[in-house]
Amino acid sequence: QFYTFLETTVVTVVLLPHFIAFFSDEEIPGTPSTLATTFLAFVLNLAFALSVFGFLIMHISLVSANTTTIEAYEKKTTPKWRYDLGRKRNFEQVFGTVKRYWFIPAYSDEDLRRMPALQGLEYPSKPELDAQEF
Repeated sequence: QFYTFLETTVVTVVLLPHFIAFFSDEEIPGTPSTLATTFLAFVLNLAFALSVFGFLIMHISLVSANTTTIEAYEKKTTPKWRYDLGRKRNFEQVFGTVKRYWFIPAYSDEDLRRMPALQGLEYPSKPELDAQEF
């Protein structure tokens, strides 16, 4: 989602001068089909960027609470979630501890050895809430 949002935002910014020129009284170079294509590309990219931004914000909140989308809608008002280890540890559970790997879909060897949650087999939880029912 991050890269999709980044790409659509960059394309929207690049097309912005052409979009503004479309509404000005100046002579615009290009054929009518080129102008229509540019206008449509700008509008669709802007709409898609805003949509993906909403999903990005939603998933950032899910990562900070250490929940999946389904869990977020199922638990509604549960006061404490046994897998919520705090924002920093929740983030590390998803992205690892090595910052240079945060923007690529990879983990360091150290993280893979040290964090069983990255292998999808065991997930750390708060000991005082281990008896929590689902």
